[in-house]
Amino acid sequence: MRVNEQDYPGKCLILAVLWSAISVIFHSTGTWADDIKPVGQINKYLRMTGELYGGYEVWDFFRPSPAINNNNDYDLWAVRARPGILLNTPHIEGFAQAQYVGLYGLPNDAVASPGGPLGLGGAYFLANQSTNASNIFLKQAYLNFKFQALGLPGSLKIGRFEFMDGMEYITGAGKFDGLKRARISQRLLASNVVHVGRSFDGFAAVYDRPGFNLTAAGLRPTQGGFTVQGQKEIGDINLFYAALTSKKDALLPGTESRLFYLNYDDKRNTQPVDNRPAADRPRLDNQNLNIHTIGVHLLTLQPLGSGSADALLWGAYQFGDWTNQDHQAWAVAAEAGYQWTDLPFQPWLRALYYRSSGDNRAGDDTHKTYFTALPSGRAYAKLPFYNLMNSQDAFLQVIVSPTPKTKVIIDLHHLSLSNKNDLFYSGLGPTSSSGAFGYSGRPSNGRSEIGQLVDISFTHTLNKQLSWRFYYGHAFGGDVVKNFYQGKKDADMVYLDFTLVF
Repeated sequence: MRVNEQDYPGKCLILAVLWSAISVIFHSTGTWADDIKPVGQINKYLRMTGELYGGYEVWDFFRPSPAINNNNDYDLWAVRARPGILLNTPHIEGFAQAQYVGLYGLPNDAVASPGGPLGLGGAYFLANQSTNASNIFLKQAYLNFKFQALGLPGSLKIGRFEFMDGMEYITGAGKFDGLKRARISQRLLASNVVHVGRSFDGFAAVYDRPGFNLTAAGLRPTQGGFTVQGQKEIGDINLFYAALTSKKDALLPGTESRLFYLNYDDKRNTQPVDNRPAADRPRLDNQNLNIHTIGVHLLTLQPLGSGSADALLWGAYQFGDWTNQDHQAWAVAAEAGYQWTDLPFQPWLRALYYRSSGDNRAGDDTHKTYFTALPSGRAYAKLPFYNLMNSQDAFLQVIVSPTPKTKVIIDLHHLSLSNKNDLFYSGLGPTSSSGAFGYSGRPSNGRSEIGQLVDISFTHTLNKQLSWRFYYGHAFGGDVVKNFYQGKKDADMVYLDFTLVF
């Protein structure tokens, strides 16, 4: 379904009025009382659910010159609604959810030649071929069989559902789960991909004990990400994922560890992106990608002095077939932080380092660029002009909470390529069943400095149902960026969004 050009101003006005009205109502009345019957509760087992999301983005991206269609300065709107119905009994859970998504005011002149999409607005237009694109499709539809009532500690979910690696179980400790969600989950498999998102068709089996969780899943992703045509399954990508998690406090106080495995098999009718000449890269329907990833993470959160200290180690090793090359790659992340919980604003200072392997020789028989599979859109690159392939990211993070319901996060990134003989990669992974590979790459010409990124995000949670967020990011282009963006060598992005759930 397409939205007419003349509908755009009305949609924007409706979104603005709705946001304002909801904010005023909830800010004045506070939160819904916990003892009130939940909104949408039909009976003991059946409940209507819903989510409403709206966002406004302003882009001032890098600009190539000379080039045509190199509009790097624009804004856009996004609206998403997810109504659903949940059946929850002691033996089975059933859930069906539809999604409406609309992208409005997309620029039709922000796909530069040469240069490609200038920010996400250009990528949305390229994928949808419309300045206003919208669609309604089935987001989730699954049955989750609960075996606990039969004396078996596990469950089996079958159908279409959301899936995030690293979140196989939730501890219930808010700060610990927040670290998992922000710094561990969705590095390889994610449903949270910018505005449209993605789902997975298949099964997820869980064996859960007090001390550990074992999860195994066989999946195929749906379309989404940049295209609003999210109904279709990408049948030529097959995934198998397994994770064994030692739960928090099971082996060491305040500590969780996980061993995980992912097999990614891709035989779409497309050509992969790597540092070889295009003529030397076989298409995936002739010689597919079959990548094995094994990895671990260790997360700890400990009381220390007048606050708490946290540390994270995450690592992955990959092997398999990259078309007609052997694939061998790796990635590591190390993070540490301390929060002063007795000081005003509860300041939290964290130091973070990430590095993934790049390919140093295009002409040999081995591909060494780390492959991120199907990751989240903005979890690890809020201004997504880079991703986690062939990259090095050393940054400081400051988190403060002026009130119990507000959070401010400031990040200072220094970005560079791990290997200057490889490409500078961007992209969010496969978002369509054919056509684009899902990642793009640009030659570095022997340079390694990507640049610096400074960003700030402000989140205000009014209550359990309603929150809003503001983000601003500025990127200072380094030698790699300046090599192909001669017109404008820095970038800015602002977005403002809200989420209402019930």
